[in-house]
Amino acid sequence: MAQNNFNIVNNFGGYRTKTDETNMDADGYLVSGSQNVVSTDGDTVAIRQGYTMLGSAGSGTNPIESSYEWYTHRNTEIMLRSYDDELEFYDENTSDWARLADGWSAVDFDFTEYWDTTEGQDALLFVSGDANIYYWSGGLATFASATSNTITLQGSASWSELGFLVAGTRQVNIEGTTYTYTGGETTTTLTGVTPDPSVAAHAVGATVVQTVRTTANTPSASAVNDRISVLDNQVYIGSLTNRQVLKSAVDDYTDYTFSSPRLVGEGALLTLDSTLTAFAPQEQVMNMSAGKDFWYSVVFQLSDDLTQESATVERLKTSSGQGTISQSAVGYMKNYIAFISNEPTLDILGRIENIDTTQSKPLSDPIKPDFDEYDFTSAHVKYYKGNLYTAVPNESRLLTYNVEKGFWEPPWILPAGRLAIYGGDLYLHSNATNETYKLFQGYSDYSSAEDAALPISAIARFNFSNSGVRATKKGHTEWYSEGYVSPNTDIEMTLYYDYAGSGGSVNKTIAGDLTQASIFASTEDWYLGKHKLGAGKLGGSGATGGKNKFRVIHEMPLNYYFEIQPQYSSYDVDQFWEVLAYGSNSQAANDDRSEIKQ
Repeated sequence: MAQNNFNIVNNFGGYRTKTDETNMDADGYLVSGSQNVVSTDGDTVAIRQGYTMLGSAGSGTNPIESSYEWYTHRNTEIMLRSYDDELEFYDENTSDWARLADGWSAVDFDFTEYWDTTEGQDALLFVSGDANIYYWSGGLATFASATSNTITLQGSASWSELGFLVAGTRQVNIEGTTYTYTGGETTTTLTGVTPDPSVAAHAVGATVVQTVRTTANTPSASAVNDRISVLDNQVYIGSLTNRQVLKSAVDDYTDYTFSSPRLVGEGALLTLDSTLTAFAPQEQVMNMSAGKDFWYSVVFQLSDDLTQESATVERLKTSSGQGTISQSAVGYMKNYIAFISNEPTLDILGRIENIDTTQSKPLSDPIKPDFDEYDFTSAHVKYYKGNLYTAVPNESRLLTYNVEKGFWEPPWILPAGRLAIYGGDLYLHSNATNETYKLFQGYSDYSSAEDAALPISAIARFNFSNSGVRATKKGHTEWYSEGYVSPNTDIEMTLYYDYAGSGGSVNKTIAGDLTQASIFASTEDWYLGKHKLGAGKLGGSGATGGKNKFRVIHEMPLNYYFEIQPQYSSYDVDQFWEVLAYGSNSQAANDDRSEIKQ
């Protein structure tokens, strides 16, 4: 090879750990040791973005155990989370978290949405391992004034238009005080209010929230309601300790009775081969996972006269260990159900390659060693903007499967408890305390304990390269690196000679300072504190968004090796960089390879 010809790598194939890192089919794969980096739309590898706090800082060491995002029929979004004995919602009125209800003995809630035909609006139903079903209308308003028996809201919308109940026993809560009302829902003033709401002297603008309603002993006084779901406005209820699943009548989540033979629209009793783990409705089918191995679909068959309907469960063809580990480990990826299995693997369940029956297909095989190592207890799966994310609380990691490119990204190290999509943005509920963070914000993480930005330890470690000649030593005197960098950033470039650096290593620094001759500066006057981080699209053209481009050739003594592994890394706050290409002026050694001959 000519001394001045560089072997350039500029195609990156994602993150892989199953294939030996010294025996991959091409260069440019990220391997074990990589973290907190991501592939970009511009086909580069870049440091991941950071996160900021949503609402107030947490207190104590109670992690977020469950969460839900509700998109109501009123075109409003409500985000909920639970921890300790608290169930909270994010209050847009105060830009902070507010109590919905407390005093729970367990807060690993399971939520589902239901259309209430009596109220003429949707409702949120949830269960928490007891014999009750809990109902919340999502009603939210702001307080204007009160008399001895009335409450008036701010604005012109009526109470019912804002989601407050019009039937049955109904209550609201203002600043911790609960009031019962009997009328006025179609106006801006509730009437028949008790106790006297004028006594508390509530602040004008205080949030008024509909109180959670409890439907006790449903489906029965002996029920243990751990799981809940809805399909065709019929509620499915299941227990983690019972093989029976009950289904409600159409439009009545309180009625689980049925005739023999069963009539259309009645409740139903379904019996599985093992205890229920999760519901996963898809298309017009209710899928259920049970035990460690099983997936089922509920099949309904109408009688010839269309008045009667049989209800049976059909076991899907899956192998041992292919049941999901939990309800939170089930998510949706376009037309597929995605889930963490007991094997463990990340699988998708759906109709594959024009096969009419539901099939299971694994996605996690390229990073099988990672999946074998991790504890996926309480893992949470969520699809967002072309990526399938898995929060792994017991590992403090966020895993990313890039659906568009069909490969994995390196793990992100952060307090990953649960995921939420709210207002079009991705959020992370903490696995360590009662905090929630907005992702893709700047290039630092945030510590509420220190009230300070935290550095991101970003490592892009690529697979070993042998220049296509495995049994011959080779060497180089120059190493080429190309990419983008912010002016305040120093990228550490490390070369490991032979496996595990057994032949030594070289460390060099790529400085983003504009005084460096290797920097091709943006025409913008751009500094991290001057422009909004994350506003531009990662991987865009050269200077777009204020990125400076670098081209660096590092000179070094000739050192022969069989294979070499490059790494780019940084560890500081507000650092930004991307790697576009790398390579060396590699040349074959003129020796007889005597050191490996026997």
